[in-house]
Formats: sequence, structure tokens, C-alpha cells
Amino acid sequence: MGDIFKEQLVSKKRTAKDGMITALVILAAILLVAASFLFIPQAFVLVVIIVAYGAYWLVQRQNIEYEYSFTNGDLDIDKIINKSKRKRLISVSVKDFEAMAHVEDKDHSHELSGFEKTLDFSSGEIKSNTYAAVFMHNNQKVKMIFEPNEEILKGIFHLIPRKLHIKK
Repeated sequence: MGDIFKEQLVSKKRTAKDGMITALVILAAILLVAASFLFIPQAFVLVVIIVAYGAYWLVQRQNIEYEYSFTNGDLDIDKIINKSKRKRLISVSVKDFEAMAHVEDKDHSHELSGFEKTLDFSSGEIKSNTYAAVFMHNNQKVKMIFEPNEEILKGIFHLIPRKLHIKK
């Protein structure tokens, strides 16, 4: 069998919390600009430019996507901020998964319990392809939530057929 390589992008859905953060950033920017006009009018233009850039930068950082890369049994998940900055979040071999099932699978919920930490790399909505996997990572039992597409699921199933419980 040849090498297996699959990639997938998942956009994180904006939540009410994200909306509140955006509103607070804009409010803080307005207050800073008003305060600069009152207390240091000679630097008003400079403050407006700096505050506007800072507010724009903070609001854009809420545009998040997760990229899943599945290569020969290794799953790498990167966080992409505003389609420009990439950060590796985790790299794990699916062979280390103790169990993997749909997050709402009541028949296998006991296998997905007893974890110390939750990592959510999903869109934030529970869909038909929202799965949880439990494994050891950095000496902690971790529950990872993610949304693999059909091709990645097939690749995982090929390696751990008894540990992956596909939703029917």
C-alpha cells in the first residue's frame, strides 16, 4: 500500500463570545481615541492610526480555521489565524487513540470519559462528522474533538478499525 495523505480545512464558527470581544475591542478603541483627543491632542492622528491598527488586528485574530493533515497514520492539526498565520497545535498518531466515536454516541460514551483535558479543534457546532478521540498526550489523558471528513475517517478506520466507532 502507498502513502496516505489527506488534508481538510474546518472554519471555526463565530460565537456570541466572539461578538462580545469584537464589540469590546471597538468600544475600547473609541474610548482611547476620545481620551487622546482630550489629553494629548498633538498626538491625536498618531494615536488614531495605532489604535485603529490594533483594533483591526485583534478583530481579525478571531477568524480561525483548523487544518487537519493525515499522513500515514499521523494526524497533525494546525490553527490558521486570518488565513495568514499558522501554528501547529498537535501532532498525534491515530494508533495511540484509545477510542474514537461521534461526540454524541451514547453507546461509546464510557470509552470517551475519564479524560483530564479537552482539546476542541472543531467548528463549534455538533455535526454528523464531529468526533471525539481519547488518547495520552504529554502524560495527560486528552479528549480531542474534531470534524474529519469521509476520506480521513476511512484512513483512520484502516489503521484502528476496532477503536473507531463510525456513526451510522
